[in-house]
Amino acid sequence: MKFLRKNAMQQHCLIVLAIAFCMVLFACSEEPPMKIGFVGGMTGRVADLGIAGRDGVIFAVEEKNQAGGIAGRMLELVVRDDRQDADRAKRAVGELLEEDVFAIIGPMTSSMAVVIKPIIDAGKTVTVSPTVKTDLLSAQDDFFLRVTVPLSSNARLLARAAVNDLHLRTFAVVYDVSNRAFTEPWVNYFAGAVEEQGGEIIAREEFSSSPSVHFLPIAKRIISSSPDAVLLLSNAIDTALLAQQLNKLGSRTRLFSSEWAFTTDLISFGGRAVDGMSSYHSFNANSEDSRYLAFKKGFLQRFGYATAFASVLAYDAATFLFTGLEKNPAREGLKKSLLEIESYQGLQSRFQVDRFGDVERKLFLTVVDDGQFRVVD
Repeated sequence: MKFLRKNAMQQHCLIVLAIAFCMVLFACSEEPPMKIGFVGGMTGRVADLGIAGRDGVIFAVEEKNQAGGIAGRMLELVVRDDRQDADRAKRAVGELLEEDVFAIIGPMTSSMAVVIKPIIDAGKTVTVSPTVKTDLLSAQDDFFLRVTVPLSSNARLLARAAVNDLHLRTFAVVYDVSNRAFTEPWVNYFAGAVEEQGGEIIAREEFSSSPSVHFLPIAKRIISSSPDAVLLLSNAIDTALLAQQLNKLGSRTRLFSSEWAFTTDLISFGGRAVDGMSSYHSFNANSEDSRYLAFKKGFLQRFGYATAFASVLAYDAATFLFTGLEKNPAREGLKKSLLEIESYQGLQSRFQVDRFGDVERKLFLTVVDDGQFRVVD
Protein backbone atom coordinates (compact mmCIF):
# COMPACT_ATOMS: atom_id res chain seq x y z
CA MET A 1 0.00 0.00 0.00
CA LYS A 2 2.93 2.34 0.75
CA PHE A 3 4.23 1.75 -2.80
CA LEU A 4 0.79 2.42 -4.27
CA ARG A 5 0.42 5.67 -2.34
CA LYS A 6 3.89 6.76 -3.44
CA ASN A 7 3.13 5.88 -7.06
CA ALA A 8 -0.19 7.74 -6.93
CA MET A 9 1.54 10.82 -5.51
CA GLN A 10 4.17 10.66 -8.25
CA GLN A 11 1.50 10.39 -10.95
CA HIS A 12 -0.39 13.33 -9.41
CA CYS A 13 2.76 15.45 -9.40
CA LEU A 14 3.43 14.57 -13.04
CA ILE A 15 -0.05 15.68 -14.08
CA VAL A 16 0.27 18.94 -12.08
CA LEU A 17 3.61 19.65 -13.75
CA ALA A 18 2.14 18.91 -17.18
CA ILE A 19 -0.77 21.26 -16.54
CA ALA A 20 1.57 23.99 -15.27
CA PHE A 21 3.78 23.57 -18.33
CA CYS A 22 0.79 23.87 -20.64
CA MET A 23 -0.48 26.97 -18.79
CA VAL A 24 2.85 28.73 -19.42
CA LEU A 25 2.61 27.90 -23.11
CA PHE A 26 -1.02 28.98 -23.33
CA ALA A 27 -0.08 32.35 -21.87
CA CYS A 28 2.21 32.89 -24.87
CA SER A 29 -0.50 32.02 -27.38
CA GLU A 30 -3.23 34.40 -28.54
CA GLU A 31 -5.57 31.58 -29.52
CA PRO A 32 -7.43 29.49 -26.91
CA PRO A 33 -6.03 25.96 -26.48
CA MET A 34 -7.24 23.11 -28.62
CA LYS A 35 -8.65 20.55 -26.18
CA ILE A 36 -7.97 16.84 -26.68
CA GLY A 37 -9.62 14.25 -24.44
CA PHE A 38 -8.16 11.06 -23.03
CA VAL A 39 -10.22 8.29 -21.44
CA GLY A 40 -8.89 5.06 -19.97
CA GLY A 41 -8.92 2.91 -16.85
CA MET A 42 -6.36 4.40 -14.46
CA THR A 43 -7.53 2.71 -11.27
CA GLY A 44 -8.06 -0.95 -10.42
CA ARG A 45 -6.64 -4.01 -12.15
CA VAL A 46 -6.26 -2.37 -15.58
CA ALA A 47 -4.49 0.72 -14.24
CA ASP A 48 -1.18 -0.32 -15.80
CA LEU A 49 -2.75 -0.05 -19.25
CA GLY A 50 -4.57 3.22 -18.61
CA ILE A 51 -1.69 5.03 -16.91
CA ALA A 52 0.79 4.02 -19.61
CA GLY A 53 -1.68 5.13 -22.29
CA ARG A 54 -2.28 8.47 -20.59
CA ASP A 55 1.45 9.10 -20.21
CA GLY A 56 2.12 8.24 -23.85
CA VAL A 57 -0.42 10.89 -24.85
CA ILE A 58 0.97 13.44 -22.35
CA PHE A 59 4.41 12.92 -23.91
CA ALA A 60 3.02 13.52 -27.41
CA VAL A 61 1.07 16.63 -26.32
CA GLU A 62 4.08 18.17 -24.59
CA GLU A 63 6.25 17.41 -27.61
CA LYS A 64 3.75 19.03 -29.99
CA ASN A 65 3.36 22.10 -27.77
CA GLN A 66 7.13 22.53 -27.60
CA ALA A 67 7.08 22.57 -31.42
CA GLY A 68 4.46 25.33 -31.48
CA GLY A 69 1.18 23.41 -31.27
CA ILE A 70 -1.24 23.07 -34.18
CA ALA A 71 -2.34 25.96 -36.40
CA GLY A 72 -0.97 28.44 -33.88
CA ARG A 73 -2.84 26.89 -30.96
CA MET A 74 -1.47 24.99 -28.00
CA LEU A 75 -2.95 21.63 -27.04
CA GLU A 76 -4.65 21.00 -23.71
CA LEU A 77 -5.17 17.42 -22.58
CA VAL A 78 -8.34 16.70 -20.60
CA VAL A 79 -8.05 13.35 -18.79
CA ARG A 80 -10.86 11.14 -17.49
CA ASP A 81 -10.66 7.78 -15.70
CA ASP A 82 -13.27 5.22 -16.85
CA ARG A 83 -12.26 2.83 -14.01
CA GLN A 84 -13.09 -0.08 -16.36
CA ASP A 85 -16.73 0.49 -15.48
CA ALA A 86 -19.46 0.93 -18.09
CA ASP A 87 -21.44 3.65 -16.29
CA ARG A 88 -18.31 5.55 -15.36
CA ALA A 89 -17.06 5.33 -18.96
CA LYS A 90 -20.28 6.86 -20.25
CA ARG A 91 -20.04 9.70 -17.73
CA ALA A 92 -16.36 10.26 -18.54
CA VAL A 93 -17.01 10.60 -22.27
CA GLY A 94 -20.02 12.83 -21.59
CA GLU A 95 -17.78 15.10 -19.52
CA LEU A 96 -15.22 15.25 -22.32
CA LEU A 97 -17.91 16.26 -24.81
CA GLU A 98 -19.06 18.98 -22.40
CA GLU A 99 -15.44 20.20 -22.35
CA ASP A 100 -15.84 20.67 -26.12
CA VAL A 101 -12.82 18.52 -26.99
CA PHE A 102 -11.78 18.33 -30.63
CA ALA A 103 -11.26 14.56 -30.39
CA ILE A 104 -10.74 11.76 -27.86
CA ILE A 105 -7.86 9.33 -27.48
CA GLY A 106 -8.91 6.05 -25.86
CA PRO A 107 -10.39 4.01 -24.42
CA MET A 108 -7.88 1.29 -23.63
CA THR A 109 -10.11 -1.81 -23.46
CA SER A 110 -12.63 -3.28 -25.87
CA SER A 111 -15.52 -3.48 -23.43
CA MET A 112 -15.29 0.24 -22.71
CA ALA A 113 -15.10 1.03 -26.44
CA VAL A 114 -18.34 -0.84 -27.12
CA VAL A 115 -20.03 1.08 -24.29
CA ILE A 116 -18.98 4.57 -25.39
CA LYS A 117 -19.35 4.12 -29.16
CA PRO A 118 -23.02 5.27 -29.33
CA ILE A 119 -22.08 8.43 -27.41
CA ILE A 120 -19.16 9.43 -29.63
CA ASP A 121 -21.17 8.66 -32.75
CA ALA A 122 -24.07 10.80 -31.55
CA GLY A 123 -21.64 13.61 -30.73
CA LYS A 124 -19.76 13.10 -34.02
CA THR A 125 -16.51 13.13 -32.05
CA VAL A 126 -13.53 11.35 -33.56
CA THR A 127 -12.12 8.83 -31.10
CA VAL A 128 -8.79 7.10 -31.73
CA SER A 129 -7.99 4.10 -29.54
CA PRO A 130 -4.40 2.97 -28.96
CA THR A 131 -5.21 -0.58 -27.84
CA VAL A 132 -8.84 -1.60 -28.51
CA LYS A 133 -8.80 -4.75 -30.64
CA THR A 134 -12.34 -6.13 -30.69
CA ASP A 135 -13.63 -7.13 -34.13
CA LEU A 136 -17.12 -6.09 -32.99
CA LEU A 137 -16.20 -2.55 -34.05
CA SER A 138 -14.52 -3.44 -37.34
CA ALA A 139 -15.74 -2.37 -40.79
CA GLN A 140 -18.16 0.24 -39.46
CA ASP A 141 -18.61 3.74 -40.86
CA ASP A 142 -18.50 5.53 -37.52
CA PHE A 143 -16.33 7.90 -35.48
CA PHE A 144 -14.22 5.17 -33.86
CA LEU A 145 -10.70 4.68 -35.24
CA ARG A 146 -7.69 2.81 -33.90
CA VAL A 147 -3.98 2.25 -34.43
CA THR A 148 -3.75 -1.45 -33.55
CA VAL A 149 -4.97 -4.42 -35.56
CA PRO A 150 -8.22 -6.24 -34.74
CA LEU A 151 -7.72 -9.18 -32.38
CA SER A 152 -8.58 -11.80 -35.02
CA SER A 153 -5.09 -11.30 -36.49
CA ASN A 154 -3.33 -11.96 -33.17
CA ALA A 155 -5.52 -14.96 -32.34
CA ARG A 156 -5.11 -16.70 -35.69
CA LEU A 157 -1.36 -16.11 -35.88
CA LEU A 158 -0.86 -17.50 -32.37
CA ALA A 159 -2.99 -20.57 -33.08
CA ARG A 160 -1.11 -21.39 -36.27
CA ALA A 161 2.28 -20.94 -34.61
CA ALA A 162 1.25 -23.14 -31.66
CA VAL A 163 -0.01 -26.01 -33.81
CA ASN A 164 2.27 -25.86 -36.84
CA ASP A 165 5.55 -24.62 -35.36
CA LEU A 166 5.39 -25.94 -31.79
CA HIS A 167 3.38 -29.08 -32.68
CA LEU A 168 0.89 -28.60 -29.85
CA ARG A 169 -2.48 -30.27 -30.28
CA THR A 170 -4.69 -29.77 -27.21
CA PHE A 171 -5.45 -26.44 -25.54
CA ALA A 172 -7.23 -25.09 -22.48
CA VAL A 173 -8.49 -21.50 -22.43
CA VAL A 174 -9.13 -19.27 -19.40
CA TYR A 175 -10.71 -15.88 -20.06
CA ASP A 176 -12.06 -12.85 -18.22
CA VAL A 177 -15.67 -12.05 -19.11
CA SER A 178 -15.50 -8.58 -17.54
CA ASN A 179 -13.87 -7.58 -20.85
CA ARG A 180 -16.12 -9.85 -22.87
CA ALA A 181 -15.97 -7.76 -26.05
CA PHE A 182 -12.28 -8.64 -26.20
CA THR A 183 -11.96 -12.10 -24.68
CA GLU A 184 -14.89 -13.98 -26.21
CA PRO A 185 -14.05 -13.13 -29.84
CA TRP A 186 -10.39 -13.89 -29.06
CA VAL A 187 -11.36 -17.37 -27.83
CA ASN A 188 -13.56 -17.99 -30.86
CA TYR A 189 -10.96 -16.91 -33.43
CA PHE A 190 -8.23 -18.87 -31.66
CA ALA A 191 -10.39 -22.00 -31.38
CA GLY A 192 -11.41 -21.80 -35.02
CA ALA A 193 -7.81 -21.50 -36.20
CA VAL A 194 -6.64 -24.31 -33.89
CA GLU A 195 -9.32 -26.64 -35.24
CA GLU A 196 -8.49 -25.71 -38.83
CA GLN A 197 -4.92 -26.84 -38.18
CA GLY A 198 -6.01 -30.12 -36.60
CA GLY A 199 -5.86 -29.10 -32.92
CA GLU A 200 -8.58 -29.08 -30.26
CA ILE A 201 -9.82 -26.93 -27.38
CA ILE A 202 -10.39 -29.44 -24.59
CA ALA A 203 -11.26 -27.10 -21.68
CA ARG A 204 -12.69 -23.61 -21.21
CA GLU A 205 -12.86 -21.65 -17.97
CA GLU A 206 -14.27 -18.17 -17.49
CA PHE A 207 -14.15 -15.70 -14.59
CA SER A 208 -14.92 -12.04 -13.93
CA SER A 209 -11.94 -10.04 -12.76
CA SER A 210 -11.97 -8.79 -9.18
CA PRO A 211 -9.68 -8.91 -6.13
CA SER A 212 -11.88 -11.69 -4.68
CA VAL A 213 -11.39 -14.18 -7.53
CA HIS A 214 -9.81 -17.48 -6.43
CA PHE A 215 -7.63 -18.88 -9.17
CA LEU A 216 -6.57 -22.11 -7.46
CA PRO A 217 -9.78 -24.05 -8.31
CA ILE A 218 -9.55 -22.85 -11.91
CA ALA A 219 -5.92 -23.94 -12.12
CA LYS A 220 -6.77 -27.37 -10.70
CA ARG A 221 -9.51 -27.92 -13.28
CA ILE A 222 -7.21 -26.85 -16.10
CA ILE A 223 -4.45 -29.23 -15.01
CA SER A 224 -6.92 -32.10 -14.72
CA SER A 225 -7.72 -31.77 -18.43
CA SER A 226 -4.00 -32.32 -19.28
CA PRO A 227 -3.69 -29.83 -22.17
CA ASP A 228 -0.53 -29.34 -24.21
CA ALA A 229 -0.86 -25.57 -23.68
CA VAL A 230 -2.99 -23.01 -21.85
CA LEU A 231 -4.20 -19.67 -23.26
CA LEU A 232 -4.82 -17.01 -20.61
CA LEU A 233 -6.93 -14.03 -21.70
CA SER A 234 -7.02 -11.44 -18.94
CA ASN A 235 -5.25 -8.36 -17.64
CA ALA A 236 -1.61 -8.53 -16.55
CA ILE A 237 -2.28 -9.06 -12.84
CA ASP A 238 -4.88 -11.82 -13.30
CA THR A 239 -2.75 -13.54 -15.95
CA ALA A 240 0.23 -13.47 -13.59
CA LEU A 241 -1.78 -14.84 -10.66
CA LEU A 242 -3.22 -17.63 -12.82
CA ALA A 243 0.28 -18.55 -13.98
CA GLN A 244 1.47 -18.56 -10.37
CA GLN A 245 -1.24 -21.03 -9.36
CA LEU A 246 -0.49 -23.33 -12.28
CA ASN A 247 3.19 -23.22 -11.39
CA LYS A 248 2.55 -23.97 -7.70
CA LEU A 249 0.57 -27.06 -8.73
CA GLY A 250 3.59 -28.30 -10.64
CA SER A 251 2.31 -27.58 -14.15
CA ARG A 252 4.96 -27.03 -16.82
CA THR A 253 2.42 -26.64 -19.59
CA ARG A 254 3.23 -24.09 -22.29
CA LEU A 255 1.50 -20.74 -21.62
CA PHE A 256 0.13 -18.24 -24.14
CA SER A 257 -1.56 -14.92 -23.60
CA SER A 258 -2.81 -11.82 -25.40
CA GLU A 259 -1.24 -8.41 -25.89
CA TRP A 260 -3.49 -7.13 -23.09
CA ALA A 261 -1.43 -8.90 -20.43
CA PHE A 262 2.03 -8.03 -21.74
CA THR A 263 2.81 -5.09 -19.46
CA THR A 264 5.51 -4.88 -16.80
CA ASP A 265 2.90 -5.93 -14.21
CA LEU A 266 2.89 -9.39 -15.80
CA ILE A 267 6.54 -9.86 -14.87
CA SER A 268 6.29 -8.03 -11.53
CA PHE A 269 3.41 -10.20 -10.30
CA GLY A 270 4.22 -13.39 -12.20
CA GLY A 271 7.95 -13.76 -11.67
CA ARG A 272 9.38 -17.06 -12.87
CA ALA A 273 5.88 -18.47 -13.37
CA VAL A 274 5.39 -16.40 -16.55
CA ASP A 275 8.80 -17.18 -18.03
CA GLY A 276 8.27 -18.64 -21.49
CA MET A 277 4.79 -17.17 -21.93
CA SER A 278 4.31 -15.87 -25.47
CA SER A 279 1.97 -13.66 -27.46
CA TYR A 280 1.74 -11.73 -30.72
CA HIS A 281 2.20 -7.96 -30.36
CA SER A 282 1.97 -4.70 -32.26
CA PHE A 283 4.93 -3.66 -30.09
CA ASN A 284 8.54 -4.61 -30.84
CA ALA A 285 10.38 -4.83 -27.53
CA ASN A 286 13.71 -5.17 -29.36
CA SER A 287 13.28 -2.23 -31.76
CA GLU A 288 16.43 -0.29 -32.63
CA ASP A 289 14.58 2.39 -34.59
CA SER A 290 16.14 5.76 -33.73
CA ARG A 291 12.78 7.50 -33.20
CA TYR A 292 11.66 4.77 -30.82
CA LEU A 293 14.95 4.81 -28.90
CA ALA A 294 14.66 8.58 -28.47
CA PHE A 295 11.07 8.16 -27.24
CA LYS A 296 12.12 5.32 -24.92
CA LYS A 297 14.84 7.47 -23.33
CA GLY A 298 12.65 10.57 -23.08
CA PHE A 299 9.71 8.64 -21.64
CA LEU A 300 11.86 7.10 -18.90
CA GLN A 301 13.27 10.51 -18.00
CA ARG A 302 9.82 12.11 -17.99
CA PHE A 303 7.82 9.50 -16.09
CA GLY A 304 10.38 7.38 -14.25
CA TYR A 305 9.37 4.01 -15.65
CA ALA A 306 10.05 2.07 -18.84
CA THR A 307 7.84 2.39 -21.89
CA ALA A 308 5.85 -0.59 -23.15
CA PHE A 309 3.20 -1.36 -25.75
CA ALA A 310 0.41 0.82 -24.30
CA SER A 311 2.50 3.99 -24.12
CA VAL A 312 4.00 3.43 -27.59
CA LEU A 313 0.59 2.83 -29.19
CA ALA A 314 -0.89 5.79 -27.28
CA TYR A 315 1.87 7.99 -28.66
CA ASP A 316 1.09 6.65 -32.15
CA ALA A 317 -2.62 7.37 -31.65
CA ALA A 318 -1.88 10.93 -30.53
CA THR A 319 0.57 11.79 -33.33
CA PHE A 320 -1.74 10.21 -35.91
CA LEU A 321 -4.55 12.42 -34.61
CA PHE A 322 -2.30 15.49 -34.67
CA THR A 323 -1.45 14.80 -38.31
CA GLY A 324 -5.16 14.89 -39.13
CA LEU A 325 -5.66 18.08 -37.13
CA GLU A 326 -2.76 19.75 -38.95
CA LYS A 327 -4.52 19.02 -42.24
CA ASN A 328 -7.89 20.11 -40.85
CA PRO A 329 -7.74 21.97 -37.50
CA ALA A 330 -11.50 21.67 -36.87
CA ARG A 331 -13.95 19.09 -35.54
CA GLU A 332 -15.96 19.00 -38.73
CA GLY A 333 -14.09 17.09 -41.41
CA LEU A 334 -11.51 15.66 -38.99
CA LYS A 335 -12.60 12.08 -39.60
CA LYS A 336 -12.21 12.57 -43.35
CA SER A 337 -8.74 14.08 -42.99
CA LEU A 338 -7.60 11.13 -40.84
CA LEU A 339 -8.97 8.48 -43.19
CA GLU A 340 -7.24 10.18 -46.12
CA ILE A 341 -3.85 9.56 -44.49
CA GLU A 342 -4.13 5.85 -45.47
CA SER A 343 -0.55 5.04 -44.41
CA TYR A 344 1.17 6.37 -41.29
CA GLN A 345 4.66 5.85 -39.87
CA GLY A 346 4.41 5.07 -36.18
CA LEU A 347 7.26 4.93 -33.69
CA GLN A 348 8.17 1.37 -34.62
CA SER A 349 6.36 0.46 -37.80
CA ARG A 350 4.15 1.82 -40.56
CA PHE A 351 0.43 1.04 -40.45
CA GLN A 352 -2.26 1.25 -43.11
CA VAL A 353 -5.66 2.80 -42.40
CA ASP A 354 -8.72 1.62 -44.30
CA ARG A 355 -11.93 3.56 -45.03
CA PHE A 356 -13.44 2.43 -41.70
CA GLY A 357 -10.49 3.48 -39.54
CA ASP A 358 -9.28 -0.09 -39.02
CA VAL A 359 -5.57 -0.74 -39.50
CA GLU A 360 -3.07 -3.31 -40.66
CA ARG A 361 0.38 -3.39 -39.11
CA LYS A 362 3.14 -5.89 -38.42
CA LEU A 363 2.79 -8.19 -35.42
CA PHE A 364 5.74 -9.54 -33.44
CA LEU A 365 5.86 -12.90 -31.64
CA THR A 366 7.06 -11.96 -28.16
CA VAL A 367 8.14 -14.21 -25.28
CA VAL A 368 8.88 -13.55 -21.62
CA ASP A 369 12.53 -14.53 -21.24
CA ASP A 370 14.22 -14.27 -17.84
CA GLY A 371 12.09 -11.34 -16.75
CA GLN A 372 12.27 -9.48 -20.07
CA PHE A 373 10.08 -9.24 -23.17
CA ARG A 374 11.96 -10.57 -26.19
CA VAL A 375 10.83 -10.68 -29.82
CA VAL A 376 11.49 -14.07 -31.42
CA ASP A 377 9.75 -13.55 -34.78
